[in-house]
Amino acid sequence: MKQVNLRAMIAIRFALLVLTVIFLISVASNILIKRQFEKYVEEKQNTQTEELAQNLSSQYDDAKDKWNLDYIHGLGMYALNEGFIIKLYDSDENVLWDAENHDMTLCHQMMNTITFRMQEERPDLDGDFVTHRFDLKQNQKVVGFLDVSYYSPYYLNENDFQFITTLNHILVAVGIVSLIGAIIMGLILANNITEPIVKTSEIAQQISNGHYDIRFHSDVRAKELQNLTEAMNQMAGSLEEQENLRKRLTSDVAHELRTPIANVSSYLEAIIEGVWEATPERLQVCYDELDRISKLVSDLERLQQVENENLNLQKTEVDLLELTKGVVRNFETKISQKNIYCLVDGTHVIALVDERKMQQVVTNLLSNAIKYSNDYEGICILVEDTGEQVVIQVKDDGPGIAKEDQKWIFERFYRTDKSRNRKTGGAGIGLAIVKTIVQAHDGQVKVESEEGHGSKFVVILPKSEKPV
Repeated sequence: MKQVNLRAMIAIRFALLVLTVIFLISVASNILIKRQFEKYVEEKQNTQTEELAQNLSSQYDDAKDKWNLDYIHGLGMYALNEGFIIKLYDSDENVLWDAENHDMTLCHQMMNTITFRMQEERPDLDGDFVTHRFDLKQNQKVVGFLDVSYYSPYYLNENDFQFITTLNHILVAVGIVSLIGAIIMGLILANNITEPIVKTSEIAQQISNGHYDIRFHSDVRAKELQNLTEAMNQMAGSLEEQENLRKRLTSDVAHELRTPIANVSSYLEAIIEGVWEATPERLQVCYDELDRISKLVSDLERLQQVENENLNLQKTEVDLLELTKGVVRNFETKISQKNIYCLVDGTHVIALVDERKMQQVVTNLLSNAIKYSNDYEGICILVEDTGEQVVIQVKDDGPGIAKEDQKWIFERFYRTDKSRNRKTGGAGIGLAIVKTIVQAHDGQVKVESEEGHGSKFVVILPKSEKPV
């Protein structure tokens, strides 16, 4: 399919929209104005015939019983030029003045001209000349009769047709000017809309090439476009942070592998060259270092297994408070060895979860709390029922987590102790497993922490399946 420039598409469609609106308005205006004008012409024609009757009535002299035929002649010729053919009778219906008798050729010519013009311009009227009789009265006495012939229902003279033609020309001119203005406004509008989109597209292309530090700074006022640019900047920032996390992950894995491999290599090299004797103690050191590598590989396999198995959760109704107490009992020895205490409180909440995986969630959170707790500090675990959800909180009095680290601690191999202190140990996948399992249950996990004031991990789970 042929691709079209977005700017041109918007401009063209905007212009077509305006053109359509202008066309509809012009047609409606033309119809309404013409209808009103024709109604005005018809009423004017009726008014003129009545005025002719009134004027002619005044031309009878009752005292002399005589009509002013000179005035009647002038008025009759004037009326003929206006499209009215008059015939005047006295009270006995004797013809006093007839336009056809005075100028039959002019009357016929006028009638033919009007009929031809109206049939050509307005054939829908199906009009023709009609005659209307008026009683001419003075002092409530009929002094004569007037026959007025005219084109019915109305007729338009040359000036009237010229007015309608001019009106159509004006509407067309307004349409053309409006169309030109619409095209210009459409181009301006299209440019305002597409500029941030084009810029965002260019930035997206640069981001795809690995330039994650690029940002789009724009002052667009449209909310949707502003959201687009903000989303692009957020995506770039997230990718930049993910890239830094990936580099750190590579560095951490390399660090985890480099030290034990180097130790084993140096020990074995010294034993092979006869510098050292292969004593059980030295072989035990080699074994311990290899065991560290083995545990790292096992951690990776365990994380992969958790991610794969979460596609097939074996959900049953589980009392999460009892489950938590059971996990704590498994850690009684470690808790005692560190001279710390662990309190479990809350309500018995039944939730539909995978029991084995939820045990692993609580185990990982409790293991971290124990690992980072100092002697004589405490750990509190609270299980709450909020109605449709269950909340498990694991709080410790450890060193806390820096604000900049909190959004990354659930990523695999991320550890807040940059020096990878052997005291804490671990490969940094425990919280990644927690996040994976909780999300598989349509839940969420978050951390609330402040450096020097401990940490609180909060797991929020639905109590039952979501409706389909």
